[in-house]
Amino acid sequence: MREKQMQRRHFLRTSTAFAVGAAAGLRLRPAIAQEGGTLRLLTWEGYADDAWVKNFEDAHGVQVAKTYVGSNDEYMAKLAAGGGDYDLVVIVSSLGRRAINAGFVEPLDLSLIPNFQSIYPRLQSGGFIRKDDQVFGAPTFVAISPITVNTEVIPEGNDFGLLFDERFAGRIAMWDDVSTLGDVAAWMGIEDVWNMSDDQLEAVKQKLIEQKPMVRTYWSQAGEAIDLFMNGEVVISNSWSYITSELKARGLPVREFYGSPPSAAVDSHFIVSGTPSRELAHAFIDHILSPQSQGAIAEISGYTPSNPQSVDFMPAETWKTMGLDAVGEVVERMNIWEDIPRRSRYLEVLSEVKAA
Repeated sequence: MREKQMQRRHFLRTSTAFAVGAAAGLRLRPAIAQEGGTLRLLTWEGYADDAWVKNFEDAHGVQVAKTYVGSNDEYMAKLAAGGGDYDLVVIVSSLGRRAINAGFVEPLDLSLIPNFQSIYPRLQSGGFIRKDDQVFGAPTFVAISPITVNTEVIPEGNDFGLLFDERFAGRIAMWDDVSTLGDVAAWMGIEDVWNMSDDQLEAVKQKLIEQKPMVRTYWSQAGEAIDLFMNGEVVISNSWSYITSELKARGLPVREFYGSPPSAAVDSHFIVSGTPSRELAHAFIDHILSPQSQGAIAEISGYTPSNPQSVDFMPAETWKTMGLDAVGEVVERMNIWEDIPRRSRYLEVLSEVKAA
């Protein structure tokens, strides 16, 4: 069973990459093709798969150098340190405006990114990528936050509260990210999860401290979570769709479910201020927003595509399984991660939980 799944995954990667590569070749600008060199990308693990990066490298004669981070706040620290080591950076919606206001990123020239006009309207107009009349980011990955569970141990149930169930003590994992506070707060009935009062934050902290004896570990990288599931150390975690997708590809029986309304982070590509590879960076953004690339992203990573035209570039079963016929409505009502005015206090609370 696992061998068949891996063969299917390899076929999908190869065939999708061929389609994307052909399309990219037709759009290739001669000036960029001659540029060569390296495009330096700061991103998440799983966000720079060869299925949508290798064809860009081949078409443009460049190498995409990938640096992975383990938390959203690590992005800001690297950019605040100068940012000169990167040309492109993927920034979550809760930090987009901070990066813009800090001058870490520069406005996009949308005339060089025609595929921007094809993404969902709510994403195009999101405040997390805009300042005044300028657009700074291109929404690329719609990461609806799931709970990933091992179906052999937890065959049914779609309650966030399973993360606090004593039956699974010692086999629960939690994402080491400030967004976990927001997810727990929403489950506790707090409405404005990104602007909690001291009392509300204290309540969330106590709930997580109460849970901590049941938690196997807090993870930061996707690879950590995947290994924990594959080794049988954990059976449930708040998670990413990429993790669920990768575990399925490796033959592990897992499923995922979402809250209602769903909570979602929107990760966008931004161009780092002062990059010498500005035109090439625009070309990469247009490439990754293309329906071909977005189809590969959905099929391989499990993330919701930002470009609905991707329906023509993925297996019909994938579109159906992911419920993408209704995704336009979901995008309109989902609770997008927003800026956290007291982010430093949230981080302190998370540290206090882990140290308890």
